[in-house]
Amino acid sequence: MKQIHYELDINEIRPGMVLQKDVYFNGNLLLGKGTVIKPSYINQLKVRQIQKVSVFAGEVNLNDILPNPVQQFYAKAYQEVTALLDAIKEDKPISPGDVFNLVEQILKTIFSHQNTILQLTGFPGVCDYYYAHSLDVCIYSLITGKALNLDNNKLLTLGMGALLHDVGKTKIPESILFKPNSLTPREYEIAKEHARHSYEILNQIPIFKRDIAQIALQHHERCDDSGYPQQLKAAEIHPLAKIVAIADIYDALTSDRVYNRKILPHEAAEYLLGISSTQIDRVTTTFFIKNVAIYPPGSQVLLNTNEIAIVTDHNPQMPLRPALKIITDRKRNPLKNPYHCDLQSNPHITIVQLFH
Repeated sequence: MKQIHYELDINEIRPGMVLQKDVYFNGNLLLGKGTVIKPSYINQLKVRQIQKVSVFAGEVNLNDILPNPVQQFYAKAYQEVTALLDAIKEDKPISPGDVFNLVEQILKTIFSHQNTILQLTGFPGVCDYYYAHSLDVCIYSLITGKALNLDNNKLLTLGMGALLHDVGKTKIPESILFKPNSLTPREYEIAKEHARHSYEILNQIPIFKRDIAQIALQHHERCDDSGYPQQLKAAEIHPLAKIVAIADIYDALTSDRVYNRKILPHEAAEYLLGISSTQIDRVTTTFFIKNVAIYPPGSQVLLNTNEIAIVTDHNPQMPLRPALKIITDRKRNPLKNPYHCDLQSNPHITIVQLFH
């Protein structure tokens, strides 16, 4: 039987509808046929000024795709980070209390909704990368710190350092920050100065612990002394800066930027593992991958079989091979009876795209 579908204006799209056709942006697949629409997907379509999409008739129960109870919190936190960084850019005074309260709220959300908040990281839109990167690096760092059993004071220090690690970029010309192709050697040297700028800005705020400024200064240092700005070796790098360094690399790899397209979490995890014997801390990397570089429950993914699936659970032993619910056939038509599939037991099936 032929399935009924409608061509709808973007303002008529509602969560729970199912895409009847692939949606492309700049020649790249943005959302695949068979994808169940979430509120964040509607935002993506509007940000990219996509006017119409085709959907199947009928809706699915949003409870089946583990809806995001913290989506409004993430959006609010994103707005607060934007206002904070813009104030620093304009040389306006900032309230350390506001930073502390924001980090405290992020930490509370992580303790209660860790998998859910991981679904919201990787904000779409190149223009927003600077702000979203600060928020996401904070989230990733705090999740890792929690897994490492850091005490509450260290977690709050870590969170503030991670949230503000890139404030020095406000002193770097936008022509360099948002250049769409490779930087010249001179431009790269200027860009690298953001770490020192971050330190100088944060070190001037008396109420902040010196650790917060050190995290910002050292988040590009590497254990084999190949980093910058001080070419420190492993024992010389602040332990919390080592966490932020990994979070910073991971978010850069898994986010769309003006000069680079994102890669999948398991690809970023492989890269981190590859440099964990030389550039970044091996133990911290292991905790990071097991807790952050995963496909959180509720994520929708495209498989190499051309089917779309929803992640239902992660495997502690193989976090990058989650358990799934297959919701479309290989032509990406919605299945009347979705079925479960554990990637740990099906090595021939791989994830080829994550729909944020």
